[in-house]
Amino acid sequence: AVVSTQSTGVCTVYRFNYYFAWILADSVSNVSGFGFNGYDSESGKALWNKITNVYPTKTECSSSLRLLVANWNVGTALWLRRVCYERSTWSPTVMTYLLSATWHGFYPGYYGCFMSSAFFILTSRKLRRVVRPLFLGGTFIKMFYDFLTTVCSLILINYSSIQLCLLSFDRNLEFYKYFYFLPHIICGVLYVCCPAPKREVKRE
Repeated sequence: AVVSTQSTGVCTVYRFNYYFAWILADSVSNVSGFGFNGYDSESGKALWNKITNVYPTKTECSSSLRLLVANWNVGTALWLRRVCYERSTWSPTVMTYLLSATWHGFYPGYYGCFMSSAFFILTSRKLRRVVRPLFLGGTFIKMFYDFLTTVCSLILINYSSIQLCLLSFDRNLEFYKYFYFLPHIICGVLYVCCPAPKREVKRE
C-alpha cells in the first residue's frame, strides 16, 4: 500500500511538471495571437485552443485510457495518429506506441511504459464492449461505472508510467515485484477471456 501510494504521488507530480510547461506555452501563444482558433458555432465565443497541448482536468478525470491519452500531449498524439496509426496495417495501437517509445529514447523504461500502456488500452477496449452495456440502465449505475473506470484508468496509467521515472530494467522489475505483476496478469486474463469484436461483413 505504501509503495502504491508513493508511486501514485511520484507519477502525479511528474505529470504536473508537464501541465505547468504546456499551460505556460499555451498562454504565451494566446497572448501572441497564435492560439486563436475561430469562433464557436453555437455560442459565438472566441476559441483559443489552436495550440493547446493538454487538458489537465480531462486527463485526470478521464473515464477510459483512450480519453486520458487523447487529452495528454494533444499535438504529438495527433501527429502519431496521422503518421503511424492511420497507416499501420498491423495492430495500429501497438505500432503507434512502439514509435512513441522509440521517439522518446532507448531506455528500457520507455518501452516498458508504452508497451504496457498499449496492452492496457487494447484490453480496456475489449472489456468496455462487454461490460459497459450492463451499466446503461440508469443514471446512478452509469455514474458508478464512470467513477470506477476513472479510478482504474488512473491506477493503470500510474502503474505503467512509473517506468518513465525509473528508466532502467532492473529498477522497474524490482518495482513491479511489489505488485506481483497483478495488473499485467489481470489484464492478460481479461484480454483472453473477453470476446473479440465482431467484424462487419461487407455486402456487395
